[in-house]
Amino acid sequence: MTLKPSIRLSHAGFHVFDVDRMVDFFTTVYGLRVTDRGVGGETGEIVFLCADPRDHHQLVLYEGRTSREGVHYNHMSFEVNDLDRLRQIHRALQDYPGVTNVLTMNHGVSWAVYCHDPEGNRTEAFVDTPWYVNQPYYADNLDLSLSDGEIAEITRRMLETEPTAEPVERWRARFAEELGLGPAQWPSA
Repeated sequence: MTLKPSIRLSHAGFHVFDVDRMVDFFTTVYGLRVTDRGVGGETGEIVFLCADPRDHHQLVLYEGRTSREGVHYNHMSFEVNDLDRLRQIHRALQDYPGVTNVLTMNHGVSWAVYCHDPEGNRTEAFVDTPWYVNQPYYADNLDLSLSDGEIAEITRRMLETEPTAEPVERWRARFAEELGLGPAQWPSA
């Protein structure tokens, strides 16, 4: 049995001046692969990169950085082990002084809670779902007052019409193969 910690640092996101140049940098130097690429609402192009088939992404690049001054960091993300832990974090955020913009989101690949911490930094806590769907994918129908089964069923129905939706283990196996990793070379999530 694999022990899964209740929380782990998962990925980081940054605003960049030149998305293609930064994708080339992280793929050439660090060997990351693009797992998804798309336009996210008004934010512009978003690129997801990874080198581990257990994760959809380890780095997210957002186009649109306009100044060398100010914040280019977008968010830091923590994976939690289950929906109960996500609910616990969500409740704590509601009451913590100075926390703003608490938002739940269903990304299809994950159920997430975002906020701005007391100094304005954006953070995310999330739980993986059993599905994969091309990212970015946003649905604001994550109601953490529902049971785990109800949340899973809503997500399953939501993804029924998505042509890129598939079981996450199938996507992970395909990505591991793309990385040149056999099943014995990477632990399952």
